Amino acid sequence: MTANVAQLFFDVAHRQADRLAFVSGGPSGRRITFGELRRSVERFAGGLASQGFREGDRALFLLPMSPELYVAVLGALTAGGVAVFVDPWVPLRQIARLAADARPAAVIGTPRAHLLRLLAPELRRVRISVTTGGLGSSIAARLRFDDLTGTAAVVRVPPDAPALITYTTGSSGAPKAVNRTHAILAAQHHVIREEFPTEATDVDLTTFPVFALSNLASGVTTVIPRVDLRRVSGADPAVVLGDIQEFGVATAAASPPLFDLLAERLRATGASPPALRRIVTGGAPVRDDQLRRWRDAFPAAQIVVAFGSSEAEPVASISADDRLAIESPGLAGYCAGTPVQAVRTRIARITHGPMERVADAQSGTVGELLVAGPHVCREYVDDPGGRAFADNKVREPDGLVWHRMGDTGYFDAQGRFWLVGRVHSTIRRAGVDVHAQLVEQAARGSDVRVRRVAALGIPDQALGQRLVVVIESDDPGVVAAVRDRLAANGGVPADELIVTRKPLPVDPRHNSKIDYQRLRVILQAGSLE
Repeated sequence: MTANVAQLFFDVAHRQADRLAFVSGGPSGRRITFGELRRSVERFAGGLASQGFREGDRALFLLPMSPELYVAVLGALTAGGVAVFVDPWVPLRQIARLAADARPAAVIGTPRAHLLRLLAPELRRVRISVTTGGLGSSIAARLRFDDLTGTAAVVRVPPDAPALITYTTGSSGAPKAVNRTHAILAAQHHVIREEFPTEATDVDLTTFPVFALSNLASGVTTVIPRVDLRRVSGADPAVVLGDIQEFGVATAAASPPLFDLLAERLRATGASPPALRRIVTGGAPVRDDQLRRWRDAFPAAQIVVAFGSSEAEPVASISADDRLAIESPGLAGYCAGTPVQAVRTRIARITHGPMERVADAQSGTVGELLVAGPHVCREYVDDPGGRAFADNKVREPDGLVWHRMGDTGYFDAQGRFWLVGRVHSTIRRAGVDVHAQLVEQAARGSDVRVRRVAALGIPDQALGQRLVVVIESDDPGVVAAVRDRLAANGGVPADELIVTRKPLPVDPRHNSKIDYQRLRVILQAGSLE
C-alpha cells in the first residue's frame, strides 16, 4: 500500500464517481464529479510525467482556489512530486522571491501569474511551464493546462516524503516554508474529520484550501464561494448567501469577516437564514459579541471556533454555545477550547529568540503554547543554517519535536486553552509582561463605537517599552470610556491612547488579526491621525 496521500482521493473517487466533487462560479458556473476529477488528475499526472516531471520534483502553483488548482495539486502528488502553494494575497515581489527559492521543476499558473518570470529570472529556466489559459509567448507559459494529457498510476512514496509546502504569513518574521509530508497530510485529514465530522450528503462551502483537500478525501462536495481570498472582508454577502441556498450547503468554513458580512446581511434584510448545520471559523480570535450575532443569524447551526496555525491545524476548537456559557476566569482572554486528542501541549516560559530546551512556565501563569503530534509539521524546507527550525521548534533528546505556536496563554482548571496574545506582541513594560489581546479585550468592552483596538509596545528609555493603545473609531470622545475600562480591568497602565478613523492594518490572509509590524511603521511615520 502506498503512503501517497493522493490515494485517499482515488479511493473515494472510485467508490462514488457520480457524486459532485466541486461546484464553482455560482448557478451558471462549473460542476465536476469525483469521476471526472479523477480522470482529470490522472491525465494531468501523466502529462507532467511525459514532460520529465519525476518523483521528488516540486511543482509551484500560482492558481486561485478552483477545480484546476486541485487537479494540478493532486496530479503532482500522484506523480510523486511536491506541491508548493503560494497564497494569492502575497505581494508580487514576495511571490517572486518565494517562487525562486522553491526551485520548482514546474510552474502552473494563470497567464497573469506567469508574468512573475519578469521579476524572477530563475523562473525563466523552469523546465515545465503551464498556463490555465491565454496565448503562449516568451513571457507566458509554453503549455496550456489541457495540453498535459497522459495516463499515470499513483507513485509509491515513503510516508516522510514532502507532499505539500506552504508559507507562513511572516507576521513574526520572514515567511517560512512549512513541510507537510504525506504522513502529516493524512494525519491532518483524519484530525479534521474527527473534530468536524461529515454526513453522507454534506455539501461544504469553504474558503480554506486545506478543508477542500480534506473534503476530496471524504467524498464531500465542495462549493467554492465567489469570494476574492485576497479581500475576504470585501465579499458580496448576497452572492455568498445565494450560493448557500442554491446548492443546499450544509456546512461552511471561512474566516470571521465573511460570517460578519453574512450575519449583517441577514439582519439588515430580514431574510430567512439558510439551513446550515455547522459553521467553522478560525484564523483570528473571535469575540463573544461576534458569536452572539452569528448565533442570532444562524439559529440552527452549530458554530465552532477552530484554533491552529500553518504548522499545526487544528490544535483546539470550541463551540459558540460552550464559549458563551463559560464564566471567564480572572485573567480572561479568548477561550480556544480543549486541545484535539491527537495533539500534546505544553506551556513554556515566554522566550524571545531560540528555545534550546522547553522551560515550562509556572502552573497557572501565562506562557507560550507548544504542541506536538502526528499532524504537526516538524521541519521547514529551504531553511539555510536551520534558522527557522531553531526559532520555532524544540527537539527533545528522544527525537520528539515541539512546535512553538507563538501564541501566549494559559490552561484553565478544565484543560481549556485561553489565548491572550502573541510572543512577538508581548509588551515588556517596566519589567512586567503586558499581553496585547488582554489589553485590547479590556479596551473594547462591548462599546459599539470601537471597530478595532491594537495594543503595542514602543521603545522607551525609562520603561523599556511604553504601552500605546490605538482605537479605530469615529468618536474621539471614546478615549475617556476606554481609559475607564482599562482602569477597571486590573489598572492596565496605558501610556498613550490614540483614536483614529483610519482602518487599522490587519493580516492579509484572514483580514482579521492586527498587523502590529505595519502599525508600528504607520505610527513612526505619523500617518495615522
